[in-house]
Amino acid sequence: MKKLLIGFLAVGLVMGFALTASAQPNIKASGQLYMYGTYADNQTGLDESAKAASSLAGQSRANIANRLRMQFEIQVQEGLKLTTRFDALERVWGENHVANTPSPGATAWTGANAVTPERNISWERAYVTFNALYGVFDVGYQASKNWGTCAFCDDFDSDAGIHYRYMMGPWTFGLEYEKRADTNRSGEGSGQGGAQLGGTDNDHDIYHIFGIYRWTTGQAGLRWEMDRDANSGKFGAGGAGLTRVAPYGTPLLDTVEWVSTFYELSPYVQWNIGPFALESELRYIWGETDYNGAQQDIDRKGWSFYAMGKYTMGAFYGGLEFAWITGDDPGTTDKNEAGVPGGQAWDPMLIYGNFWNSKHQGVFGTGSPGGAISAGGGSETNVKFFKPFVGWKVNPQLEVVAQFGWLKADEKPLDYVSDDYGKEFDLYANYKIYNNLTYTVGFGYFWTGDYFKGTNAAIQVDDNYLVMNALNFVF
Repeated sequence: MKKLLIGFLAVGLVMGFALTASAQPNIKASGQLYMYGTYADNQTGLDESAKAASSLAGQSRANIANRLRMQFEIQVQEGLKLTTRFDALERVWGENHVANTPSPGATAWTGANAVTPERNISWERAYVTFNALYGVFDVGYQASKNWGTCAFCDDFDSDAGIHYRYMMGPWTFGLEYEKRADTNRSGEGSGQGGAQLGGTDNDHDIYHIFGIYRWTTGQAGLRWEMDRDANSGKFGAGGAGLTRVAPYGTPLLDTVEWVSTFYELSPYVQWNIGPFALESELRYIWGETDYNGAQQDIDRKGWSFYAMGKYTMGAFYGGLEFAWITGDDPGTTDKNEAGVPGGQAWDPMLIYGNFWNSKHQGVFGTGSPGGAISAGGGSETNVKFFKPFVGWKVNPQLEVVAQFGWLKADEKPLDYVSDDYGKEFDLYANYKIYNNLTYTVGFGYFWTGDYFKGTNAAIQVDDNYLVMNALNFVF
């Protein structure tokens, strides 16, 4: 009897441990650590005499930057999962990592302090994924601005939202609602960073309806978007705060509030046919920026197009890449013809439109009379872009790529000397030290066009070059 009791006890203990173990969440960790070092010779695009006259002499820059990104997926049970992500040590080597005072939320959180980031840990995502209503929900702070080929998306960003998708064979249908915070101000009657907004209609809201069809060698999709921004054009507390710049280059109005409502249709296709790889995406946007009072409203209608074709033959490949993003016609004061900017996830060149170069060295052309030819973070605007490229996979570890890009403004700003942005040649190599660890070294040269002269034909421009190397650890 004693042996029987001991046997039952042993079985009970084993089953208890098994049940306890099965009840524990399954935690999966992934992440990235990059170190990105660059030397940029002439970020303004001006020659030395022009830079000296503009107090911009010595605009060559060199630094090394890094960032650690960690993501955790906690599978609580089948159909229920928590995902969270943070960035840490996102800074240039030697930079002070302590944010300036006052702390976020203080009444003095204005001016330079308003844009001072916390430079140690930035917790960006936390959302729950669960199965319900015959589909899958993602609810919380999660990836936003993701769609299609990602030529016009930004998978680095995170915003609060509710995403629902329903899968039926090769089809996926979805509904999405997002609360954008990219203006640093959101919420009913208030704003982030301690800024207060009067009234209740102060939100930037996004709505999506989409469908995707997938087959063995590709996929195609179509998405409708409504973007209502009642946030960016509002005054801060006491009528002070931000200078309100109407979207996409329409007139600078610092005394008139506005609300914009834009709609967008976005078809895309990605298809692999034997040695050919093809992808393309179109963004067509329309709508209105509604100004308070008697100020004339601005109609919005523009488009952005991207296409890439690649042919692979053994260890070699080559292809063509093309993008056309319409610009705002300076001759139409009641219309905004600008297309959707290129995405920060798309880096067409090492200098032009490159997120990492723009992030750590500044957007090329800033400080020149013509101004920068990309938006913040390297997002491409007002451009016709054409790029042939070739690559050689020397062995499983080493890949060498050469590319050449032509750039021209779609719309020349009023009284500008030229619409020629310039040309760029890049040569870079990726070497896999391990499957998860890649070292990249590259060189880029930009022949600066006369667009950077702005309206002053006497200004002299000069070329720019970049030397870069990066260590990227992904796991």
